[in-house]
Amino acid sequence: MKRDVNLFFLLIAASLVHCSSRALDASAAYLEILRSKDIYLSGHIPEAAFFSLDAALYPSRYERFAMYPPELFEKYVQMVGINSGEHLILYSRGAIGGMMFSSKAACSEKLSILNGGLDQWIRQKNELSTENVQLPAGNWKASDHLSEYNIKFEEMEQKDGDKAYLEKTDEVNFLDARVRGQFNGVRGSKIAGFKNAPAIELILENGQLKSADQIRQWLIENGYNSKQPIVTLCNTGMQAAMLAHIIETAIPETSPRVYNGSMKEMELRDPKRITEGRTDLSH
Repeated sequence: MKRDVNLFFLLIAASLVHCSSRALDASAAYLEILRSKDIYLSGHIPEAAFFSLDAALYPSRYERFAMYPPELFEKYVQMVGINSGEHLILYSRGAIGGMMFSSKAACSEKLSILNGGLDQWIRQKNELSTENVQLPAGNWKASDHLSEYNIKFEEMEQKDGDKAYLEKTDEVNFLDARVRGQFNGVRGSKIAGFKNAPAIELILENGQLKSADQIRQWLIENGYNSKQPIVTLCNTGMQAAMLAHIIETAIPETSPRVYNGSMKEMELRDPKRITEGRTDLSH
């Protein structure tokens, strides 16, 4: 059953969390991950629990933000204090696409992203807390949707006839979510036939998303074909996850899949696929 992943902004300043919803602060210092908890403690939405990127995901041989099997991810979510049936509301001080997609890939719960994140909450003059919220262990249960929402390197490279899946660029929307400078710049790099669709271009100056109509029009302008499946990628999977979530929000009938290993894994395992030079693939 397709889950409701609509983005919305809660304009209430009190009683955000009740028996059927839970706010999760997924703020992360991506270059200094151990500072993430300090960022959370510097100010967060009242009663929001900290959801650690470094605990929910892990660095594998080829993926910076690899996903645990559902049964292990479930243990972490229960440690945070999440219960089955709760509506999870994720937010951060920056992009949280990977966190959103990690949760979504392991469950069928209702999930939302706080549109505009904590900055928008502050702009609305809502209250902040510095409390280290500690919840009793929850009973949340994961279900395996990893293959539905993610695509692995092996499937990208799998041959069907005389073409690998990632070579079927006339049959699949392969959307690269990195900024245009990384894709097309002097030191740009890309996979032949993939289209550039920078996720950052869908965010307004105030940190909120463009409208669904604007997003759909932007996708068409960037080569999106509504009759084809969608695979997103970037450097390490974070921007790709954000783009996939935005697409599914604007076009609910789609089911984008994220190549979580993205360009970093391709650089390590099949670098000949990367054309037109190399770039820093650390983000």
